[in-house]
Amino acid sequence: MKVTKELLAKLETEYAGYLEGERLDRFFKEFGIKFAAGHWAAGDFLDRFATKGYWPELDSSIKAQMERVAKAGIEGIEFHDVLFLDENLRVVEDRVTEVRELLDKLGLKATTMNVNMFTDPRWKLGSV
Repeated sequence: MKVTKELLAKLETEYAGYLEGERLDRFFKEFGIKFAAGHWAAGDFLDRFATKGYWPELDSSIKAQMERVAKAGIEGIEFHDVLFLDENLRVVEDRVTEVRELLDKLGLKATTMNVNMFTDPRWKLGSV
């Protein structure tokens, strides 16, 4: 992140208040702020209250999620490891290849690989 006296002064003028759209894009660029979104943020938004999702008709494939993140102008994307594992926790190389190709095609950068130990009951006592 870039921080200078001149840039800090812009926080009270050019960037005061709620930022969105092109103004937010300029702010991120000028301050050197990198932003990523988790693939799940572009899915059907399920949670403990709506276990089938709030938008079950929405395509929540990893391809569709990645396309939505890219369309939003976000350059980085976070993943959960389970996207790339089979039921025996082995890496599915075809999925890795598919996602790598999509990253290149969409101009996205993988920023984080979260270890998903919170949705599978077998990890309820931790990983050890």
